[in-house]
Amino acid sequence: MEESVEASKVDDKRVTTERKLRAVPVLLLSCVVFGLAAAAFAWTTLRVHDRQMSAEANEKAVAFLLGTPGLQTAEQPAAGGGSVTAFYSPKLHRFAITGHDLPALSKGSTYEFWYLTGTGAAPKPAGDSRFDAPQNDMVVVSLPAGAASLEVSVEPSGGAHTLSGTPIAHLPLH
Repeated sequence: MEESVEASKVDDKRVTTERKLRAVPVLLLSCVVFGLAAAAFAWTTLRVHDRQMSAEANEKAVAFLLGTPGLQTAEQPAAGGGSVTAFYSPKLHRFAITGHDLPALSKGSTYEFWYLTGTGAAPKPAGDSRFDAPQNDMVVVSLPAGAASLEVSVEPSGGAHTLSGTPIAHLPLH
């Protein structure tokens, strides 16, 4: 009788050990899933925060630029439809640019801005925007003191090093 009680205890311990061992993979999988979910939530939260901070910084830069004395404005119809408006501060050597009713760009394209220092000078890149989101409505860009005009073209995303096509708009800055 004692032997059967001992055998029963050994069987109970074995069954308990097997149950614990079967629970380990489930517990590990649960930890991995929870960790991935927490990481995804944190990453999404940080991206939203960064976008909000970027949009707020751009809004402040636009407000500061638009409030400077001697602000100059140039508007030009764009080839293909819509128009482009630049607000230029000679004092700050910065401009803000916005597009109105510009055609939507295909994926992989962007509106790129170029500045020229004078007639016959090669255009130099000054920034870009797709003008497809609220934070892109008005983009602020710094220019060197000698910038005389601004051109807008459609270029591949990522920025072009040289103007690859015909500008869709040309805006004098003086």
